[in-house]
Amino acid sequence: MKMKYLSQALSVLLIINCGGGGGSSSDSLPAPAQVITPQPLFKESSIKLIDAVSYYSSACNQPSFQFLIPTKINDDTYIDFIAHFWCDSSTPTEFDDLPVEDALVAYLSDGYGGYNIDNLDVFGSVSAKLGGASRKYSRGDLNGDGKDDFAFAMNWEDGRAAYDYDSMVANYAQPSILMSHESGYKIERIGKPDWGHSVQIKGTKVLFGGHSSQAFELIDSTWVDISEQFTDLSFASFLVFDDYIINSVRRNGLQGLELLEKNIVISSLMIEESFKVNFESWNNTGTGNYDELGVYNIRGENYFHGMTTEMCRQDDLIIATINASKLKSGEIIEGGYYSETETDPVVLFAFYQIENKALVEKQIEIIGEEINHNFNFFDCIDVNNDNKSDIVAQVFSQPWNDQDNNQGVPEVYINSDGSYFNLDTSTWPVYSVNDGSQGYLSDVDSNGTFDLVMFPLKANISGEVEIFLSNKNITN
Repeated sequence: MKMKYLSQALSVLLIINCGGGGGSSSDSLPAPAQVITPQPLFKESSIKLIDAVSYYSSACNQPSFQFLIPTKINDDTYIDFIAHFWCDSSTPTEFDDLPVEDALVAYLSDGYGGYNIDNLDVFGSVSAKLGGASRKYSRGDLNGDGKDDFAFAMNWEDGRAAYDYDSMVANYAQPSILMSHESGYKIERIGKPDWGHSVQIKGTKVLFGGHSSQAFELIDSTWVDISEQFTDLSFASFLVFDDYIINSVRRNGLQGLELLEKNIVISSLMIEESFKVNFESWNNTGTGNYDELGVYNIRGENYFHGMTTEMCRQDDLIIATINASKLKSGEIIEGGYYSETETDPVVLFAFYQIENKALVEKQIEIIGEEINHNFNFFDCIDVNNDNKSDIVAQVFSQPWNDQDNNQGVPEVYINSDGSYFNLDTSTWPVYSVNDGSQGYLSDVDSNGTFDLVMFPLKANISGEVEIFLSNKNITN
């Protein structure tokens, strides 16, 4: 047997040395081709921010995880985070005039990919609170120190009944500000209690929309009430656009957008109500308290309500979301009785511009738009570094809902010269906990590419945050 193998080896050597017959001695076989394994988009293991249960448990054990805000607090290369948790009512559908319990948590990077909670140094208190349920926030530099400040639209809408229309004390809360200083943030509450829902920072001014409008300017470290300059800020959504305000409105059987200049409506784009139904909202489930609600035909389909709930500016373009709901089965009948539990949410994108002091809708296509994914917030940011802003929707992922389950992965629409396309994210890592979740993209390690940040909607099973750092540009 040894001689057989030796003979085969000698034969191979002769073939190589002789070039297979007739060739020069310099000829050789080509080197075997190298197999290059593509670099994965994200690193295999995630950075984990621990469940902050020891901080929010003083409020409640299973709070809503409303916000995980990326910002810079310390001086290393990694992004830090501010989280806000608030608690659902222990007696839903009942009247309650006690504040919504809540908790702030500051996650500070250690500079090496790890994170620690440090409320004492950042907020000056272990048990820092905003004073209720936060609905939206806005980012800006109010005090001019080069650091992010944050304004929060606040209310006490935690599932309690909202039928005391005379006082509305059940749902009212003061707006809150996180004002930066040298080492952290000071919590400030300004203005009067209101059902806060929308907010924007513009320079040194902060504007709040709710059941009333409130506006303040920071002058020499003092808040000055300038509400008379902004008398009609929409509770649903508004956008400061240079010297204009774009308001989301619903009144007199119409809903849509109005363009305001110095508190005067100079242009509008409205949809007329098709008919009315009787509707029981989620926080009145089972009570039999129905309110009249308009049904609107949007792009050929009938939907309950349908208001613009969020807007962003992309150069001269206004990108907006229209939040509505559809009946899970059957058709909506005029005068019918319906409960919010019988509906599924729908979110549609729309695009507008201001031309000659008039709002104009732009017909911009989103290829593969997913309207059945529910979300409150989206970002207009350039996630693939081509100098064009894209759209990243923070989808609510819910394991019990097949049509609404991205498992924490956001919906990403890439700007492609006049249209957008839905980026295939099917191979992206997902949130590891089988619970409702959401996520967004942020350059956490400051390397120029966007990373995936995911966290739960509620801290039911875990309040842990998972961050997958990227190895390359997301569209490479």
